[in-house]
Amino acid sequence: MDPHGMPSGGDWALQRSGALFFEGTERVTIDQCLVTGVDGNGIFISGYNRNLTLQDSELAWIGDSAVAAWGYTEQGRGAGSVTLPRGVGIDGTGGEQPRGTRIVGNVMREVGLYQKQSSMFFQAQSCQTLLARNIFYNGPRAHINFNDQFGGANRITQNLLLNACRETADHGPFNSWGRQPYITEIRDGVTPSITPAITEIDHNFIIGSYNTQEAIDTDDASEYFEAHHNLFLFMDSKD
Repeated sequence: MDPHGMPSGGDWALQRSGALFFEGTERVTIDQCLVTGVDGNGIFISGYNRNLTLQDSELAWIGDSAVAAWGYTEQGRGAGSVTLPRGVGIDGTGGEQPRGTRIVGNVMREVGLYQKQSSMFFQAQSCQTLLARNIFYNGPRAHINFNDQFGGANRITQNLLLNACRETADHGPFNSWGRQPYITEIRDGVTPSITPAITEIDHNFIIGSYNTQEAIDTDDASEYFEAHHNLFLFMDSKD
């Protein structure tokens, strides 16, 4: 019941809280931990974070999302006299976001016990994330949610995803939105641009149990994704 905000132009509202909360960190490693019986979010990565790693851990029986990352942006030039709340502008060049997050070799299950708009991993205004060799199962909606394409340069690889959308029969184990552009320098490392770097989704085993619509659901102007060499079973369509 903490105060919620709108992370970006996707479908979510979110609160900046978690049993483990990180902001202003560099090179943090969470290794071989068990997070369980949490009413809200398990791990929250807020604002400026660089190269945080969560590895070889288990998150289970979580009331909200297992892991969520949410950065801050600025309104940028040309906004005139309009003052926006912190975090909702188009300009991400200040770097106050989770970048280089690594989620590797974890098991996440039984999430969304109380908050159904939840996932194993959610990100907004974040980029350069690696999700690799994880097992995600048993959640009410999509297991991986990207609320925008901020910066891009993410990779989702060698994960096992199953038993998603158990309480909605909607979208798929991966879901994204692209309703709001952001300015970053991620695409070439130098030039500010609304064009993100490519996000790659490859070599995942995705089982569409519970009648999910798609394996990879890129909604509402989602772009700059490359999906290849994945195995999809039992969903209505692949993307």
